[in-house]
Amino acid sequence: MPDYSIHRASDLAGDERQIVERWLGRALSNDETISINAYRPHAAPDSAKRQGLRRDIVAQAREIGSRADDIADQDLEDLLGEAFDAVRGRCG
Repeated sequence: MPDYSIHRASDLAGDERQIVERWLGRALSNDETISINAYRPHAAPDSAKRQGLRRDIVAQAREIGSRADDIADQDLEDLLGEAFDAVRGRCG
């Protein structure tokens, strides 16, 4: 059995649509597509793995940033810090 399901809002039965709208906290438009994924829990990566992932992300961001003019390293670090904080807030 798959761990995901994709449906058009217009194809949902009334009770199904109400549940999805309750989860989202808003009404659905008939032209929207709803995707549901189920994930099995797993342990968080250890500190060394997280630091490695962070280094990879910073390297990618620097490479992308090198294409833009006049972006200071500190600005990039600040933006990355904000992004990491936002992700931590969502996942915690």
